[in-house]
Amino acid sequence: MLSDAARALRETFSRPFRRVLWLSLALTVFVLALFGAAAQWGLAAMPSTGAGWLDTTIEWIARFFAVIVLVPLVQPTISLVASFFLERIAARVEAQDYPADAPGRDQPFFQSLLVAIRFTLVLIAVNLIALPFYLVPGVNLALFWIVNGYLFGREYVELVALRHLAADASRALRRRHALRVFLSGIVIALFATVPFLNLLTPLFATAFMVHTTKRIGLA
Repeated sequence: MLSDAARALRETFSRPFRRVLWLSLALTVFVLALFGAAAQWGLAAMPSTGAGWLDTTIEWIARFFAVIVLVPLVQPTISLVASFFLERIAARVEAQDYPADAPGRDQPFFQSLLVAIRFTLVLIAVNLIALPFYLVPGVNLALFWIVNGYLFGREYVELVALRHLAADASRALRRRHALRVFLSGIVIALFATVPFLNLLTPLFATAFMVHTTKRIGLA
């Protein structure tokens, strides 16, 4: 597993990945900037109470919670934006590292988009529910790794498996190798907690899961 992770990490920074990397990062920064601008607009639109000290206190509290809420949105936003490029990444890894195997089939655009939106909404909802616990030192990181490890493992193994299997078969594959998929998801979640590297999480996760599915077998 660790050798597959190291291999995926090297590929994430390789030349064929760079164009996808920069496009994904640029769009992610743009979308997050829109979220930030919307939060600023919402703060500016808050009604005034007429008491200077109270308005200032409310404004600071609102800004604090705006930042706290925005943080869990970073990873889902990255995942949603990168979803437009992940089929290309999976195809590149398969062709480069497993040329003797049958190539996978790209999913229809709108089907991939619906899957990405569903995963993004689940990721946002679960992390917002877990948000109060993320504020508890000693619990936050462990909880983040467990919760997102499960979600990442589930999503990315099916994303890769669907290139070769029907939906029912891909779900059966995930359930059959549930522990391996969960541990692989933990590796992705660990990667996602590293500043700056976390912006590359979807690219790393896709390459890593290609290697993982090839190792466990798609039969």
